[in-house]
Amino acid sequence: MVSAQAANDFATDSISSHTNALSPQIPKPSLLQRAYLKGILHRPRDIIFLVRLIVAAVWAMVRLHCIELPFMIVTFFKYPTKQHALGWPWWLTISMSFIRAIGPQIRTIGHLRFVGLFIEAALPLQVLFARNVKVERNVQFRVRLNALLRPERASLAQIRQELRSCGYSDDVTNPSKEYLDSMHLPAHGPQARLSNIPEEVGHLDKDGTYVLKGEWIEAVYSSNEGRPRNNTVVLYFHGGGHGFLSPASHREFLCRLAKDIGPGARIFSVDYRMGPEHPVPAAIHDAFAAYLYLTEPTHEALILDDKKSCKERVPVDPRDVVVGGDSAGANLAAAFMLYMTKYVQPSTSPKFVLPHATILVSVWADPTSSLPTAHSDDCYCYCPGPIGVHPFNKSDYVNFHITNKMNFASNYICGDFHTSPNPRNSFGLDREWEWYSHLAQHPLVSPVHRANLSELGNTLVHTGTHDRLVDDNRLFAHRLGKENPEKLIRIEVYKDMVHVHHVLSRLKLSRIATRNISRFIERSKHFRDVEEGAVPKDEYRQFDYKDMVKARAADGVEWVMVDQDGMEEAKDEGWPMNVLIKSWPPSYIPEI
Repeated sequence: MVSAQAANDFATDSISSHTNALSPQIPKPSLLQRAYLKGILHRPRDIIFLVRLIVAAVWAMVRLHCIELPFMIVTFFKYPTKQHALGWPWWLTISMSFIRAIGPQIRTIGHLRFVGLFIEAALPLQVLFARNVKVERNVQFRVRLNALLRPERASLAQIRQELRSCGYSDDVTNPSKEYLDSMHLPAHGPQARLSNIPEEVGHLDKDGTYVLKGEWIEAVYSSNEGRPRNNTVVLYFHGGGHGFLSPASHREFLCRLAKDIGPGARIFSVDYRMGPEHPVPAAIHDAFAAYLYLTEPTHEALILDDKKSCKERVPVDPRDVVVGGDSAGANLAAAFMLYMTKYVQPSTSPKFVLPHATILVSVWADPTSSLPTAHSDDCYCYCPGPIGVHPFNKSDYVNFHITNKMNFASNYICGDFHTSPNPRNSFGLDREWEWYSHLAQHPLVSPVHRANLSELGNTLVHTGTHDRLVDDNRLFAHRLGKENPEKLIRIEVYKDMVHVHHVLSRLKLSRIATRNISRFIERSKHFRDVEEGAVPKDEYRQFDYKDMVKARAADGVEWVMVDQDGMEEAKDEGWPMNVLIKSWPPSYIPEI
């Protein structure tokens, strides 16, 4: 339980947080700025963006049909080109050509969300053809932030007290170097100290609450089928670079996933807060609130609408919960599991029962784009690169500002001064760099480099050979295996596939990938039951799928390559692990 000292710290922190977030020096976004954040273009330079968008799309089509296609005809389709991988159908090539042409033209959050409006309008149309699935949209509840953060503040009470007793400023508008250094204390080894977490700088309502939204997706169950009801509940976080998209953009993919898991399976897709309005750690707090909504709907941190059905108030058995996400949402899923094990569990009693499985699809484990493939010239992937800046290279960070490129990592960590000013970005570029360089090293932001990954449980990682984040996924899986030798860790690399190919419903490997996710969840449930002694080990071996590669490598990971027909091979390709591990210098312990 939270101690009296921790409660005092919590009260002090909450007052400081509320004062800093609503500081009179930092005005709220204007009406036009809020319109821009919704994807409504209104600035003169946006005309240039639209022109560049059209020109790039036209050139992509000309190149595809007048250069690439004739080459492939002459070579009898034996060789791939810059626009077309041999394993892709032609319709996907055309779609990818458009998307790849659009990506480099995006300069601001307004441009990004303008494009996102079309994605969110097009992808959900696929749900019109979905059967035996039920979608409940616009589910919402209020969150009391101060009550939600009690465990976090209790766990961090000691380090924050040390900072204050030494006179180091934790004022977000003028932080001391020591306070910023406390954000990236090394998290390696059992005796390692926790890294500090900054207070939120996004806007809250006057009573310290905010609204969190989401939607339920359920595979319809009928007792007439003669099959047992599947009680799995997936807590899912959509991708979008921590800046755009929503549950709507991933609705069709999650409908397919729910049906693959089995009749009765449910998915709660969270519409978490994003940058630039709500930089880190807002999304992580939303993940914790959503988990409480599932497992403890009467928790003091939640205010549910009394008009909603009683069904929403029935808690989900936490043993049935699985957490998952794609891209930035996978980053959030990993951060949520770290947050629960390192920041929540130590100061709560009784302890939470954590999800038995984590599903990470093309996980953005390194927002700073410090790994090799983030800078690759692989033209197949629509994910632009790099989309972040190394936390030790200030010149690159400044160049992003000078060239007006979209820095997704900075948008997530510091926000955007032009549309959502806050204490991290409103006092000059030097101050913004200080916040970025320190928070980018936080284990909850870049878990692949700094975090202690032990106790994270069974984990499935999905990526593709043409995913610019394939190194993020490979290194993260490797570290998970090394630090969780008793757990089920598996990575599947899909041949010729791009970033989050799962949302491309007409693609064969998309359907195979969702099937493999459902099968991993089943394996994880049985693995959990064996650990708990609920079933004998022999029964687990009899259950396991015979057509899956299950051989573990030396690091304890099931490394799997999946070809176009869904056939599996125990294999790993790409940069050696010793190269990836050295992409960041060794961590250090700042003096406090």
